[in-house]
Amino acid sequence: MSHRTSPMYSSHVPASLTAAGVATAILMIAACQVDEPTSARVDAHLITANATGNVDNTTRARFTMADSINVGTASAPVWVPAAVRGDGRLRNGSPAASGGLSNEYQGNFCSVNAVIGSGMKGEGYQFFLDMSRFASSTLPASCLPTRYNRYYVNGPDQAPANASTLVSIPNVSSMSVGQTSIQSFHSGTMAELGYALWWDDAYPPANSLLVTRLPNVIDEYGRSVRQWRVGSRGSHTAVLVLPTTSKNGGPTITSTFPYMPWAMTITEVPYPFPTFP
Repeated sequence: MSHRTSPMYSSHVPASLTAAGVATAILMIAACQVDEPTSARVDAHLITANATGNVDNTTRARFTMADSINVGTASAPVWVPAAVRGDGRLRNGSPAASGGLSNEYQGNFCSVNAVIGSGMKGEGYQFFLDMSRFASSTLPASCLPTRYNRYYVNGPDQAPANASTLVSIPNVSSMSVGQTSIQSFHSGTMAELGYALWWDDAYPPANSLLVTRLPNVIDEYGRSVRQWRVGSRGSHTAVLVLPTTSKNGGPTITSTFPYMPWAMTITEVPYPFPTFP
């Protein structure tokens, strides 16, 4: 994709990276593990080395996107369809089984780059995602088409717009269990869709997102790993933003506020991590 020309192509997370993008799902992924594809592997000798010859051991991320969101309370839930969803596949791109885990992605699986910075060795603390970082027509059939999110801007009954999202959510790695953070969130869809969606308290009635550090879970290798939930809050609306109309001006903030509830659950995958293919 021609618009992805920044240093964010790196699997590492630069400390200077700024927040931008879209993220999504409230499904708990570690509770629903799937069988590892036969060509996936956890092998230190097969992990890509960086330019200095050192092994790239930056923590990868697995994440899922919710199909429905509770916009009510725990005692009086009100479930509505998510307005940002995954593409209905597992992390290796294969179709999800009926009633099982779906909308699953992982760094170094298919086209996806997803990492969590450690805050050390020049890395920031953010969750960084580029769904099309490793896109290629030579990937296995299950990885095609390139992984993407579905955006139901015109409501859950209308056809969605698809985009291979670019995302950065700052400071997740520095959060302690139970800690929450309210953060503005600007989607990275402008180049693909011709508009962006900003979940941002600065443009009411749109609201920023809620980031929550969840308790650790045990992964399929018996490791205690960190987990986070990111999702819409308050009005669950975003403001629609269009490209700039002048050479020196910023983007155009419209008066359109689509109802865009969504959530995602992020789980860290420490080194050594599996890859596919």
